[in-house]
Amino acid sequence: MYETIKRKIREILLTFCMVTTGSVFVSAAYIKVFWPGDPQISVDILWQIPVIAFICSLGNLLHPYREVSRRSMLCRKFLHYLYINVVVLGGGYCFTWIERGNLLMPAVMALGILAVFIVISAVVWSWHKKETERLNSKLREYQAGEGRTV
Repeated sequence: MYETIKRKIREILLTFCMVTTGSVFVSAAYIKVFWPGDPQISVDILWQIPVIAFICSLGNLLHPYREVSRRSMLCRKFLHYLYINVVVLGGGYCFTWIERGNLLMPAVMALGILAVFIVISAVVWSWHKKETERLNSKLREYQAGEGRTV
């Protein structure tokens, strides 16, 4: 159980770093599009982005470390994506990143969320695949007798 908790914390921290990085790039493009010229952006955004990124990273808790059906996995992935949209768009309205009444702003932000979500999902999937291959390799070694002590 300790290893599972440790692995989950490591995954959340990795996701936090990736979400923060992706958010900075998406934010730079978003600001350039919606506030061209010389935007007067508050230094508060330097705290807002990591707070939102951390809350989004907690969405990883929706994914168990056990085998689940494909349907269950897809359902959890969809719920995770909805959770992230609620967090980011809700934060966007709270932190006034989105002007009320402007429908283009949340639409563009949703596209940014989708792009970051896809990239991070691919990285996490690749990380899990490598970890699975490593564990299977260790299991094969053990079963071949290399892991037995006499």
